[in-house]
This record gives sequence, structure tokens and C-alpha cells, in this order.
Amino acid sequence: MTILYVTKSVTPCNSTCGESLWSADRVFDRARLTPNSHGCYQSRNQWKQEPNRAGMTLNCHVEKDSTSDGDSNVAPALANRRTKCCNSPSSPHSAKIFLMRKAKILATLGPACDKRETIEAMLRAGLNAVRINMSHGTQDEHETRIRTAREAAASLGIPLAVLVDLSGPKIRTKGLKDGKGVSLREGETFTITTRDVEGTSEIVGTNFNELPHSVGPGSRVLLDDGAIELTVESTTETDVVTRVVTGGTLLERKGINLPHTPLPIPSLTDKDRVDLDWAMKQNADYIALSFVRTAADCKEVKDLIKQLNTRHLGRALLVAKIEKAEAIENLDEIIQETDGVMVARGDLGVETSVELVPVYQKRIIEQAVANDRFVITATQMLQSMIDAPTPTRAEASDVANAVWDGSDAVMLSAETASGKYPVESIATMARIIDAAESIKSEYHVPIKMSLPPSGRTSQALSKAAVHAAREVKTEKVAVFTESGLMARRLSAFRSGLQTFALTTSEDACRQLALIWGVHPFFHENAGSTSLILKIGEKTLLDAAVVSHGETLIMMAGRLSGLGLSSSVIVWSIGEEVARR
Repeated sequence: MTILYVTKSVTPCNSTCGESLWSADRVFDRARLTPNSHGCYQSRNQWKQEPNRAGMTLNCHVEKDSTSDGDSNVAPALANRRTKCCNSPSSPHSAKIFLMRKAKILATLGPACDKRETIEAMLRAGLNAVRINMSHGTQDEHETRIRTAREAAASLGIPLAVLVDLSGPKIRTKGLKDGKGVSLREGETFTITTRDVEGTSEIVGTNFNELPHSVGPGSRVLLDDGAIELTVESTTETDVVTRVVTGGTLLERKGINLPHTPLPIPSLTDKDRVDLDWAMKQNADYIALSFVRTAADCKEVKDLIKQLNTRHLGRALLVAKIEKAEAIENLDEIIQETDGVMVARGDLGVETSVELVPVYQKRIIEQAVANDRFVITATQMLQSMIDAPTPTRAEASDVANAVWDGSDAVMLSAETASGKYPVESIATMARIIDAAESIKSEYHVPIKMSLPPSGRTSQALSKAAVHAAREVKTEKVAVFTESGLMARRLSAFRSGLQTFALTTSEDACRQLALIWGVHPFFHENAGSTSLILKIGEKTLLDAAVVSHGETLIMMAGRLSGLGLSSSVIVWSIGEEVARR
């Protein structure tokens, strides 16, 4: 396989042809490329662009990958990895700036990607983190998936984060006669009961015994993610009698949503508690909590995570899923209590209204980033790719807008868990992110830079690093961090800097794989400031993300026993002593 590495160049490189390409961190295989008159390669498809289209000049370099068969037609992208500097030997200071993808890709694991080779292909296509959906499957099945994914990532040398998504209290209908769907027609009556009945077109059971006491005349009841709408007419001790407003075919065990109806059930169920204990034993990097309504819901789970934590540095981070109207009303308090949020647009659209989802998405992302919280945007991002090899234009625009809004990660659900094209879904999302990020940063001014002083050391250091980078005209910053916290703080500034997180914690390295703009690297521990600088320098040089003589910004959070702690330094690669 012939591999094309593409880099951004400040000055023309004698060893390159200067061919301008759209994507700067993509790695293409020969099946998608044709040689030009210089013997280099350019893309056959939409990746080819005019020079300086995005205000950049890109150069290419071609070499053989000895590990692959010459006719191999593998996934075309090795996102964020295996970058190679193509400097001319005669110009050692003409350093290249690698434009690595900043927004990350989170994919749900399931039967469609149970094979290790599929996971490896997904990683090569741009996968950064995997989601385990506890609403489906068994703990044993999920444990196997986590182990397979981590082994695949380790074999490729790619950090991979694991997110475990707790089920939450899902209200559902029960079984139907002969297991067959029933037709509900507009204007007819339909009863939902807590009694043990065989479901028909007139009545169905529910697993929520408090339903008759939670709703009243006029309440809306939505079935199957809003596909069927009912209005409550009356209730008894066991039954809820409704009128069908929007009909349709009801299948077994479909979800019941009660928009704007407060429910007397906790966010964390008994099953969730068991699953949380299991997830912590799997050393999960993130725990997602469903059905969040108040900050107290988050505090309860966060306290449990701390109690179950076995990591020497850091812990699993809590993700509050914003999918209820009450969560929107209490958003400020929830953001203060959680570590990050997920814009769970499926239930959010059902629980509120579909036209408000884009408005809420922008509000949630802006508030989260302003408060140093990471954000995942989820649900139906490339829904058509469950059955089709390409997305709709609207889906491509949706992913791009989530990137422009400031999402740390965009998530795939059934597209990778049960769809026909899991690898293609990852590759497609990666290409959309690349295209979206080619737009200059002035189209979106980071909110953090306009906020008043907070008085926090981490904010002061992050701002200093951003301003220092602009002054010395570099787009790179290296962050020494033990738990990953300082890298997450810098990420929240959405400065556009390439952030290389250097950590001695393998847990932090994996966890940071999900964070916007952060490219984590593990390095061995060091006993002195000068030694850790040299180790960090060698780590970045070995990864070919910096070159000798290049100037970048180095910053550090709290590092135990080192004078480097809480500092920002202008750092020239290869110098004996960093300039302060």
C-alpha cells in the first residue's frame, strides 16, 4: 500500500511537489489516489482543492508501507496517527505544522463491530472512543467488547477512551399478543395499564406502576420515540385511558415518554448501580448518566464514582445526558456539578419539541465549554448509514454544525452498533469533520476568551499559553499533565492550537483521547525538570509531530515534586535549556 502523508508548510519544501490538497491530516491509500506529473499523488475525489482555499499551502510526501500488501484496499484514513514530517534535509528549520483533527469520534459498540479486525479498521478510519450501551446486551458481552477494543487500539498504538452509558429508568410498554405489532388509529381509545394483560390494539401493559398517578386528563403520552401520540382522558388506580392523536403501528416493549410531566422515579436505578460497579471494575474512562433532571442526580453518581475509584491519578468522568425538559430548566446547576454533558437529541426532541433541539444544542454546548466541561453531541448524526454506504446531505451538514458549535466529540449509535457500514460511517464522519475544520477560526470566536477573569490558576495558565503561542507564531502547545485536567482546561479555550498532552498516566492518556484538540502521549516518569523536558521532547520527536529547531509553547499543571508545575514556557526543540 502506498501511503500519502499530508502536511501544512510555512515555506516550500524541496522534497515535495507543493500539490495543494483539502485535508491536512488524512492518510490516503493508493486506491483513492492517482500520481501527478511530479510522481506524487493527489486525490481523485472531493479532497482536491485549489491552492490556499483555506488559507494554507499543503505539501505531500509519498512512501511505501512495508507492512501492507501493494494491492490492499484498506480504510483510507489513519486519522491523527502515523504522521510523518517531510522536511527537506537542507532546510531543517522549515518545520511542518500537522493539522490534526480536533473534534473526536465516539462510536457505539455492538454486534456489527464485534470482530477485532473491524475495530482496527474503525480505529484506522478515525475512531477515538467507544460507547458501551448498557440498555442492550449483557455485562459479559460488553466486557468482551471492551477487551477487544482495547487490544485493537494497543496493537495500533492509538489511545482509545471507553464510555459506559447507564440505562436509566426507561418506561416501556409490555408484550403484545403473539408478539405481533398492533395498529392504533387516530380518534380511537387506547388504554395503558399496570395490570398483567396481553397487548392488543385496545390495551397494553407498562412496566411503570406509577403511571396512573403521574398523569392526568390532558397529559401527552408519546410512544416509540414520538411516532405515536396519545392524550390522556381519564385514569383509575391501574389504567390510563387515552385518545389516539397520531396513530401508527405499535410493536412490543416500546418506550413511553411523558413530556413536561415530573416523574417520581430516580435517575439511578438498581440496575444502574450494579452496572456502575461493573463499569468501574472495567476501568471505564467515562460514565454517562441517563434521565438527568437536577444537579442532585449528578452529585449522587459522582460521589459513587469517587467511592469506587481505584486510579492513582484522576477518576472516571461523569457525563450528564441532557434529554429531559427539566434538565434544560436546571442546565446551569447540572453543568456545575458534572464533568461533561451529552446532547442526547433523540429523547430531547421527544421530551421538548423537535424544532427546539438545534437551539438547545447550541445553548448546551456554549454553556458547557464556557464552564470547562466537555460536550458530546449524539443521536441520528449519520442515521441513513445504518443501511446505506453514504449519508444524506442534511446529515453531513448536521455533523459539520455540531463541530462548528464546539462539540468535543460527535457520536454514532446504531450506525456502528448494528448498521451495515460501521467502518464507512467512521470514515465518513472523519471526512466531514476535516472539511468543517478547514474553515478559519474567525467564523467562531471562542467564548472563553471573552469571559471576565475567574481568579483560577488553570485559567491564567491557559490564557497565557494561547497568547504566547500567538506572539511566537506557533500553532502547537505541549502540556505536561498527570491527571489530564490541565489539558482539558486548555481545550475549553477552543484556541485552535494543536495540543499535545504528555502524561505518565496510561489512564489519563486514554481518557484524553475524547477531548477536543488534544492528542495524548504517554511517557515514562522523570525525577527532575530538565529530564522531563528532554523525555517530553523525545516523545514528540519520535511521534514526528515536531521537528528540531521548532518553537512551541510548553505548559504544565500540578506535577508532583517538580519545579515545572504551574508554568508556561517558550520551548525550542533541541535547546539545552528552555527559554523563559
